[in-house]
Amino acid sequence: MDRQIVNEDEYIAICNQELKKHPYYEEGMEVTGVPKGSSGSDLSGYTFQGPEKTRGIVAQVVSSVDKKYELRVT
Repeated sequence: MDRQIVNEDEYIAICNQELKKHPYYEEGMEVTGVPKGSSGSDLSGYTFQGPEKTRGIVAQVVSSVDKKYELRVT
């Protein structure tokens, strides 16, 4: 199955949309770009915000997004 190609900003937005659908989502959980406030080709990566105990949930969601979308760095 071909994955849909998305850019950096789309990828982070999709991760956050899917994260909010997770049954164990907690307020404040979020995937953000690094460095903070950057977007597009200015991003060097992404990280998560939220309680440390939710790191596994975020990893699960990102893994699921990776199966459906291909991040194409611009």
